[in-house]
Amino acid sequence: MKRRLRRRQFKPGDWVLRRVSRLHEQGKLGENWEGPFIIDRLASKGSYFLRTLEGDIIEKPWNAFHLRKFYH
Repeated sequence: MKRRLRRRQFKPGDWVLRRVSRLHEQGKLGENWEGPFIIDRLASKGSYFLRTLEGDIIEKPWNAFHLRKFYH
């Protein structure tokens, strides 16, 4: 059975949270999301460059699957 997935799309200037990559020390009770960050620009289809609130650009692009909208 084929499921329809809703593609997450963001625009430059949107505020997002980034999924925390789990480290063994944190375990399952650690934080799941970190941020907020601001979408700087589209890197490729479905991935984005992020910017911190201080204006520093994160070097590695992040896939939209690992981002979620932050409502402020």
